[in-house]
Amino acid sequence: MTKRIGDVHEEEQDMDQREQKTRHSRQQPKLGKPRSEIAVLNAASVLNAFHQPDFTATYLAEPSLIFGDNQREADPKAGLALHHPYDLQSTGRRTQIRLGIIGTGAMVDSVHVWIDRCKSHVMPIRIKKENGVLVSKPMDATTSPPFPGLFSVFEANFVVGDNMVAILTEAEVAAILRYQYFEERVTRLITLIVERLAVLAEGMQAPDVVIVALPTFVRKVCTIPSHHKTRAKQPRTLAQALKASLDAETKAGQHALFDVAAVMNVDVSEEQAEDQASVLHHGLKARAMIHGIPVQLAWQTALEGGPTVEDDATRAWNFWAGVYYKSGGIPWRVTGLERGTCYVGIAFYRDRKDGGLRTSMAQTFSDQGEGIVLRSEPFNWDTSRQSKTPHLPKEVASDLMRRVISSYEGVHHQPPSRIVVHKWQRYALEEREGFIEAITEATGVHSYDLVAFGSRGIRFFRAGQEPPLRGTLVTLAPQNVVLFTRGYVPYLGSYPGMRTPRPIEVVEHFGSSPMKKLCEEILALTKMDWNSATFAGKDPITTAFSKDVGEILAEIPPSVTPKTTYRFYM
Repeated sequence: MTKRIGDVHEEEQDMDQREQKTRHSRQQPKLGKPRSEIAVLNAASVLNAFHQPDFTATYLAEPSLIFGDNQREADPKAGLALHHPYDLQSTGRRTQIRLGIIGTGAMVDSVHVWIDRCKSHVMPIRIKKENGVLVSKPMDATTSPPFPGLFSVFEANFVVGDNMVAILTEAEVAAILRYQYFEERVTRLITLIVERLAVLAEGMQAPDVVIVALPTFVRKVCTIPSHHKTRAKQPRTLAQALKASLDAETKAGQHALFDVAAVMNVDVSEEQAEDQASVLHHGLKARAMIHGIPVQLAWQTALEGGPTVEDDATRAWNFWAGVYYKSGGIPWRVTGLERGTCYVGIAFYRDRKDGGLRTSMAQTFSDQGEGIVLRSEPFNWDTSRQSKTPHLPKEVASDLMRRVISSYEGVHHQPPSRIVVHKWQRYALEEREGFIEAITEATGVHSYDLVAFGSRGIRFFRAGQEPPLRGTLVTLAPQNVVLFTRGYVPYLGSYPGMRTPRPIEVVEHFGSSPMKKLCEEILALTKMDWNSATFAGKDPITTAFSKDVGEILAEIPPSVTPKTTYRFYM
């Protein structure tokens, strides 16, 4: 059904007419007219120049998810509870998932308590603070369904294997707290955890997933750098200034005739701020993946609850869905994606040592959901001479797309028949030519769609107190639409959000597919976050975690080949 929506948007041509008429009336007012009458005439000219916009809005049906025995549900929680994971009958599926634990003694105990508790029903109870007192409040089971128990959901046992627990001692944690700078504390904590992870990985039987459990007081000193003393806020030492100067001269092709640092007796080998981690999650993921075991970071409140976290059942759903996926399982698959299509999200991240050096990454997903992460060769991007938004040079774009196609073929033993690229910037000409060159020369790829997202703050509202339905598609122009990936969900009978939902705007499209099909795919891709059991995310999985994945890749030295499997980044 088509709806008319007005009073929301003005086209640029109408704005130009409005400005010209207003300017003309100001420059040549009629003689003898009072100012108040002139103002009325100006307002009238503006209103007469206004052309009421004409939009069409349609509704895209909610994509279904596929679970065990090919059963379908719209909600991940309902599907897992009723039909179990998608890979229920898959050959080689793990029915016993080995868990490792790294943490302080008290937090290791908390993990054991959490596992035992989740083996049976977990009710949606949330701890809230009322009048300064913590109280337990039951949540609405419609929006926060109970967790039926680990085996009831996944048809698998989650066990902590023998010799799969590593303790962070009180002395080690206390030593971390004594570091002066925030980056030093974070880096030392990551080093301790990775050392323990290496021991677990070399055991007779390595765990499938390692839970890293840390107390709240560690979180306070190792997260939110703005709350602590950081190296970034301190003036550079002589060693750091000299090292930066020497590096700049070397990069420019100038070499010193003698060792300046040795003559001045200055140590430039000290660990620099750029070699230290400032985000615990990203640094841990980057350094842990070399051992081939995914890690699940769990803070004390995630295991024990509290007023700052979700209810017990919701935490159980999200926590164990992520662990199951990281162990190699497939919780669900989504309908609405074209068979043989390769969905690619392109994003950029900045080199930690050279702010002008950029690297692009590709988050690649098949219609079956397999995720692969690839990074391009680094390239220089000077924001003082070029635009603030980076774009790939033609040869880099072409090389990255060839690697995407090759990786897809390596997993599926055949090339994709179609490529869909998602990107949060418009496509530069060279960038677009590079992608198309690699796609057209690939054997078996018959079509492509290059889609650019943007956000101009355009909002739409509907009658009543509820926001637009999730799946509302509003056409602004033939290649310009907004899609509500968040909004009121009829299946849930509510809007599962806190603020007015912001739609995704498609600002550019190069390719042959209809816009409706592209938006149906975007809607389906918002339901492929296997790191939680939420109904759907705001962004498609191709771009949803691009910032986090980019920062993890930035922590990995260029000489080290990062893992391509997506579960190491979640």
